[in-house]
Amino acid sequence: MNFIDHFDSVLSLSEGEVPVCTGCMKQVEGDKLKSCSGCFKAKYCSRACQKRHWKMHKKVCSDAKTLRFNAADRVRIAVGGEWDPWKKGTIIGLYIHNSPYSIMCDDGALHKAPEDSDTFIQKLDDEAFVICNKDGAPLTPIPVPPSPAEVRAAELRDEALFKEAPPEDDCPLCGLRFPMKSETIYLKCCGRKLCIGCCGLNLNRCPFCKEDLQMVTDPVRRLEERIENCDDGREIMAAHMLAIEYDIGQNVPQDSQRAHQLWVRAAAMGSRDAHYNLSQSYGKFHKERGVEKDDKKELYHLEEAAMLGDAASRCELGIYEGDRGNWDQAKRHWMLSASAGCEGCLYTIKRGLQKGVVSEGEYKKTLRDYEESIKLTKSLQRVVGKHILGKHIKFGPGGVNTL
Repeated sequence: MNFIDHFDSVLSLSEGEVPVCTGCMKQVEGDKLKSCSGCFKAKYCSRACQKRHWKMHKKVCSDAKTLRFNAADRVRIAVGGEWDPWKKGTIIGLYIHNSPYSIMCDDGALHKAPEDSDTFIQKLDDEAFVICNKDGAPLTPIPVPPSPAEVRAAELRDEALFKEAPPEDDCPLCGLRFPMKSETIYLKCCGRKLCIGCCGLNLNRCPFCKEDLQMVTDPVRRLEERIENCDDGREIMAAHMLAIEYDIGQNVPQDSQRAHQLWVRAAAMGSRDAHYNLSQSYGKFHKERGVEKDDKKELYHLEEAAMLGDAASRCELGIYEGDRGNWDQAKRHWMLSASAGCEGCLYTIKRGLQKGVVSEGEYKKTLRDYEESIKLTKSLQRVVGKHILGKHIKFGPGGVNTL
């Protein structure tokens, strides 16, 4: 038996053939053959047969270890760097020289890899394997084409991402839509929110629970009870507020891990503020909060917060897409954020108009939507309240302001 014939006897057994001993070539029942402990490819009927055959087998044992496919494997290949469309075929032979694989394609063509330059092979179960070129240098992997289900899921995600977000809630006292976060106040006493105008008229006493706003005690215990006992939406904001307390070490010892757990809980309940803070935890603040940096999770939580109506997240998504040259995506994010009342994004769209990236029609529509959004939140009472409460407001992280 010559060297190539031996290698074929080891590796070219197709499915359905009767197993044979690699050394003596006798047909033996499969469960009685023992595999070589080096390559697990060659099989022997006895220890003595393996010893006699080692002088021949040791030349190919190390090569067999590195082979990533077997004879009769169903694969897809891409020739010359082209991956659309992929060709499907079957491994019909494995060799030890410049062409370790021979692939018979379903269309009848025969390819040898890596003798054919830039030939890529992948198993049909989407487990990617990359073959080196004939000079031995590894080639860049070609991504597996997405399945129809994956394409449809991406389309649905994109539709949801650019769907107009639900508007802000209305202030329970004046009935006007809540303004941007900087003019919304969280009441620690009972866990409700007021606009800055209504809070200015009720500076000393909460209009809901009648408690003195300047004398609220034991806020952490109140937040914990609210998380466990409330089911009217206040528990969501309470979880986010308690996470902030642990994050900055206010009223409790600082505990970044506990803060992260509370934000995860609040995000699961639908808190857009928690989603935004989680995006920061997985991004630029991952060292401060003791979280492993994860770009995918950072982007996911930004998108979730934006879909729930967070203008700051929408603005950052525009920056993210712009940095990658996706100007159409970036422009859509900024237009949606400006339409919700973000002045900074409106300015960005105006600059885009000056540079020719944004059309005049797009700018005019965005400007109309911005003015309409601002009109729904403006009142003389809020102007007065902002003047009265200017020095009393405590601006907190995550856009939560308290007295």
